[in-house]
Amino acid sequence: MNNPDKIDLLNRLLESEFTGLECYRTHASAISEPEIAEGILAIIPVEHAHAVGLTTRISELGGLPARPGGPASARGRDLAAASRQQGTQAMLKLELTLEQEAIKEYAAAVADIVDDMITVEMLEEQLLDEIRHAKWLKQQLST
Repeated sequence: MNNPDKIDLLNRLLESEFTGLECYRTHASAISEPEIAEGILAIIPVEHAHAVGLTTRISELGGLPARPGGPASARGRDLAAASRQQGTQAMLKLELTLEQEAIKEYAAAVADIVDDMITVEMLEEQLLDEIRHAKWLKQQLST
């Protein structure tokens, strides 16, 4: 995969992180169950670290990283607002859906990048975080 394609791929992942961050931030203040809100609050810095890592790697590869506040952030706010009106279960289901999408995107990126182990290793670590988040969300939905 050439650098422009890799940068595009990493920017798509970065935009997904922005969407997820907006959802988690909105939901953290809206969830009335303290233990669930605490879990959501614990996810936010991990997702933020993913965005920072992706931003750094895109820059290292000579690309221009996407910036928060654009369409991906607006999408996150819109999705969060819609699910917020439906309650905690709807918010958790939305977050799980976003994590599942991220898992697929990260796994595909790990599979597609064959010439850049620095990026692959970063993406593998972030993929494991996304899997952990999805697992936690599933546990919350099943109780």
